[in-house]
Amino acid sequence: MNMLEQTDNQHRNDMERVRTKLRQLMEISRDPDYDRYLAQMMKDLEEQRATPFQVEREAGRSYRQYQERMKQLAKDRVRSRGNVEFKIGMHVFSLIGAILVLTAFVIFSFNYLSGLGQGLCLYGAALMLVLLSELFIRRKVKGFSYITTGIGIGGLYIANITNYLILDTIHEIGAMAVTLAIALGTIFLSRKRGFMAVRNISLIGCYICFFFIRGFETELNFLTLVIMLFIINIANMVFPDRKNSAAAHALHLAASLLLTAVLTGCAWGEDIHAVYLAFYVVTSFIFVSFLGLKEGVKDQTLFVLCCIGNGGCIFLLFLIGNAGPGIMNAPEAALFVHAASEVLVLVACSVVFLLWNKEDGRRWAQLYYWAAASLLLGCFSDNHWEIIVTLVLVLFAVKICASHREVAVLDCIVVTWAGMMGIWLADNWYCWILAGTLFLSVFRIRYLHLYHQIVVTVSILLIWYSQSIYYIQRELGWPKGWFYPVSAGILLILFLLFNHLPHLKNKTQLPYNIANVMLMALYCLGVWTCSSYIFSSAMMVIGALAIIIMFRARYGMGIQGKSLVLAGFLTYFTLTGHYESPVIVSILLMTIAFGCVGAGFKLNDKLERICGLVLAAFVCLKLAIYDFSEVESLYRVIVCLIVGVAALMISLIYVQLEKKNMNYAEKR
Repeated sequence: MNMLEQTDNQHRNDMERVRTKLRQLMEISRDPDYDRYLAQMMKDLEEQRATPFQVEREAGRSYRQYQERMKQLAKDRVRSRGNVEFKIGMHVFSLIGAILVLTAFVIFSFNYLSGLGQGLCLYGAALMLVLLSELFIRRKVKGFSYITTGIGIGGLYIANITNYLILDTIHEIGAMAVTLAIALGTIFLSRKRGFMAVRNISLIGCYICFFFIRGFETELNFLTLVIMLFIINIANMVFPDRKNSAAAHALHLAASLLLTAVLTGCAWGEDIHAVYLAFYVVTSFIFVSFLGLKEGVKDQTLFVLCCIGNGGCIFLLFLIGNAGPGIMNAPEAALFVHAASEVLVLVACSVVFLLWNKEDGRRWAQLYYWAAASLLLGCFSDNHWEIIVTLVLVLFAVKICASHREVAVLDCIVVTWAGMMGIWLADNWYCWILAGTLFLSVFRIRYLHLYHQIVVTVSILLIWYSQSIYYIQRELGWPKGWFYPVSAGILLILFLLFNHLPHLKNKTQLPYNIANVMLMALYCLGVWTCSSYIFSSAMMVIGALAIIIMFRARYGMGIQGKSLVLAGFLTYFTLTGHYESPVIVSILLMTIAFGCVGAGFKLNDKLERICGLVLAAFVCLKLAIYDFSEVESLYRVIVCLIVGVAALMISLIYVQLEKKNMNYAEKR
């Protein structure tokens, strides 16, 4: 027994010692994974799946691995800090230094040079710097040579623009040819060296030169510079460095967009015609679109930046097309600028769309670009036909692609925009072109059907409301009361259309159906303010058709006692319909009573039969007390005849029912 007790005590002591050691390791640990591993060892110890000796040995081994891992992480942090410091010191400050040097070069060139010899010396100085960098500096300090080469190439761009724009020593074609040669040489060097500094610094030098341009003097100068800049951008985008850094593309994109905004503002201030400004912005749009196609596919962040850049270009086109030089007082010029910009954007977007991978949903961004450009340019025009044609074309194009989920948001935007424009143009008859386009658009609803149904319904009703006030009443002289029955008829047609379209067959329509019924009820109440039996009668017919059609199970609104609801509706309109003769009221009420009794027998509904009898008794009482004292003899004969025949028919129905019940009882 003593031996067993000693063994148990030793085991308990070992267990407690190992537990203590594991707790100490947990307190020391700064690694969540190591904490979980220690907790698992503690659990194995408690459940006796491992002996204290095994757990202690494993704890020692794992702790040594933990220490080695922590040391390695510390070294990585130090190395990472060193890398960041190295990158900042080398790349950022080299870029800043290059910018300052090139800026000084530009200021000197633009202010202190004149004559052919000095212009050629400017080329020679920049070219000598490139050769010096590649032949000598590269052998001594390879990393720094990329910076000096970039500065030299940027100087070549500056020299070229200075010779063309300031010194007038080279003509337009020569300037573009030299620009192309410099761009190709830059591409060759940057790809051969495999370092992005050459390309980035040379681009910055080119852009800095554009920033210091004080005036273009002629539109031809501006157009030449635009083409030169387009060549530079496209060449550097099509032939990137071997490293193909996303950061380099982002820098190129940001600098290009900033330059676009600055040059557009400068040209605007010099009254360069909007046609040239729009062409320049479209070239920037093309560059950004193809950059997104080539590089944005691989980098999501760069794709987002390209989307923002294209949005900025489209906004600039909107400003130019609606308020640019030569636009405000020249409708023909404005129309030309709008159409040309829309066509150029459409061509660029179509090419990029076709080149994009068909499985990538991001290619549909091109449709958004074209739609945005077209709507912003065409829908703020003073030419109403331009607005209508633009909207119809955009809506048609979007609806063709509506089956793609990526176009769902654009579909909603364009439909809403078309509705708003239709309301805005409602003082002219041709707003119905937009209303008809919206009506036809429902046949291509694929997503967010309730939103489309509500927007189309509200838009068409508001267009009709505005037309009835601003055009039909004022121009044609129609009574305002037609607004109510026509509105109710539009609601009924749209109700039937939306509930019977094949592609909406399995969609939830109940919210729209309820809203349709509530809106129709408001129109039914509103027609009373017209004080005309003509409009009341028209509304009574349309309302009766609506009750018969709408309150059915297939539309989710099947109700009991629909015939009774119909009778109540007809009775209300008969009593409030502003009929001049009480005879007409009595005839209509007796007809309703007869129909109510007949429907009650057909549907075996006792309540409907009783209501019909009560209404018939009311008509007879009204006939005796009121009608006879208010109408002439001829009308008395007519009303007595009609009401009497209706009463006899009711009686005949009851006689036939009683006979049928007696025959049934005898058979039993």
